[in-house]
Amino acid sequence: MKDTTGLQQVLQRKVNTFVEKAEIDSVKLSDRLINRHIDDMVIPAGLITFTVLKSSTHGIGVMIPEAPDKVHNLGLSYHAGYQAAASLGVPAGWVANTIRGGKPYEADAVTYALNKYITNREARDNRFLFRNVNDTVRGWLSTSYKRLNTREIFMMFLLMARELKLPLIGAYEGTSKDWLEAIDPNIIFVETPNNGIVSYARGVQLRNSDFGSGKLELRSFKLYPACLNGMTGKSFLKEVHLGSRMSDEFMFSIETINKETEVRALMVRDSMRWIFSERNREFEEAQIVEASAKPLNLSLEIKRLPQLGLVKPEVKTVEEILLQHSEDDGIQGKPSYLMMSQAISAMARDKDEERRRDLQAIAGSYVFTEEPETMNQLNM
Repeated sequence: MKDTTGLQQVLQRKVNTFVEKAEIDSVKLSDRLINRHIDDMVIPAGLITFTVLKSSTHGIGVMIPEAPDKVHNLGLSYHAGYQAAASLGVPAGWVANTIRGGKPYEADAVTYALNKYITNREARDNRFLFRNVNDTVRGWLSTSYKRLNTREIFMMFLLMARELKLPLIGAYEGTSKDWLEAIDPNIIFVETPNNGIVSYARGVQLRNSDFGSGKLELRSFKLYPACLNGMTGKSFLKEVHLGSRMSDEFMFSIETINKETEVRALMVRDSMRWIFSERNREFEEAQIVEASAKPLNLSLEIKRLPQLGLVKPEVKTVEEILLQHSEDDGIQGKPSYLMMSQAISAMARDKDEERRRDLQAIAGSYVFTEEPETMNQLNM
């Protein structure tokens, strides 16, 4: 590999500046996530009345009587509205889109339909679990929904970040999903067969939903310092059962099998130690090299992007980035799986918090397609 000392100094300063700015806001947001209070209510269907909120957005709410002189009036997030509609047999997209910004007559029609369907609902368990934050229902769930103490899991993430000396660079509280991200700012350089020298900083992303919008996930994260694009790898966390494991590389330590929330927190601990191990670094470098070595017909692959979840404007932007072939977007060398990953992550830079992270996962799927094949028990 040619000498990269000068380039490394420039890129390292760029990453350090990015980390310093991102860490300030991320610490504040992570504190808010950890201290968030979720109020759980189990409500019989017969007590629920849907209402139109008298606000500029004409949102939807629910009214629940507790006593003759006490009524709970709660807002309904678009995610909870989608869940409510799906559980009652009403078109869920229609309800969610109306809550996000429908017209007054649409809100009236939605509440009428929901009230009709819930009045005539017949089910073995005619109750729902509401998960509320600040008088807004964020999760409309089955009473069998498995709840975790997310605070303990987030605390473990932050504890391990401190242990591994990883500054926090991302914290986000969405309507239905939350993220925490930390990074090792030290840049790694990898020489690839078809796409020059690739530089990146290793990070980790924790994604969770307390409101039924996806399972707990912990993914490796790559930040490209030249363009500040990012991509995420496969989740290291899988469904928990006795003897469950993180990947084919190792089994969880014995203590990890005990309690539900404790199990998840310990899985996060074990995973973060593995993600930043030297062995995983070597494995991921090999995957980056392999992705660069795999040629790709870009014209055909662009046509396939909608199947991966990209919408038409996003596909068009990816195509434009590939045509411009700019190193500012991380694009260099010959068409390959790595090049397509870079183009998608470059397109994702200007998206909102949730969409950007979804696209980063798609970008990562072009590179991190496998897990280690050997299996060793982790010695904790």
